[in-house]
Amino acid sequence: MINVIGLGPGNIDYITKLGEKMIQNSDVVIGGKRNLESIKNFDGEKIELSSNLKEILQYINNNKHKQISILASGDPLMYGIGRYLTKNIDKDNLNIVSGISSLQYIFSKVHIDMNDLYITSSHGKTPDFDYVLSHKKVCMVTDKIIGPKEISKQILDRNLEKTVIVGENLSYDNERITIGNPEDILNCDDFDMCVVVILDKN
Repeated sequence: MINVIGLGPGNIDYITKLGEKMIQNSDVVIGGKRNLESIKNFDGEKIELSSNLKEILQYINNNKHKQISILASGDPLMYGIGRYLTKNIDKDNLNIVSGISSLQYIFSKVHIDMNDLYITSSHGKTPDFDYVLSHKKVCMVTDKIIGPKEISKQILDRNLEKTVIVGENLSYDNERITIGNPEDILNCDDFDMCVVVILDKN
């Protein structure tokens, strides 16, 4: 069985008990460097995951007799590796354990409900900002190309009244949550590892 385990937003304290148990019962754990470093007291094999997805799939296919766990940040199916794996691994051999997503985490930190939330991402694509910004409540997983400042520029270009919330390094010791107008966000220092919430002002 292949387990895909969401570790939560970053800090290992947010992993579910079920996910933790499955990791400890695994022969092999596969994950990004930061995720692997967060797993303590694991005596099995660790394999680092980067852009080598095809190699990882080949390894999985060649080691079906092993208990393999693939680690994902947040929730594996929330703009994570889960989608790729569900398209390439027989679902009868795939078990996904959801984790707390960075989206859920930031909304809990700022005490705002997630009802009627529009969720999207800028990873490797340019969002349709006319459509995105037509929603009253948006959460966007961002990348280094389209991040908080680029989003703020798009808001100002449309003369919209929005509040922007930027969550960096969520749940880690260097977590920072910034709340302001688009103008405020443009005047901030550069951001790191961001989730951006966009709200109508009311």
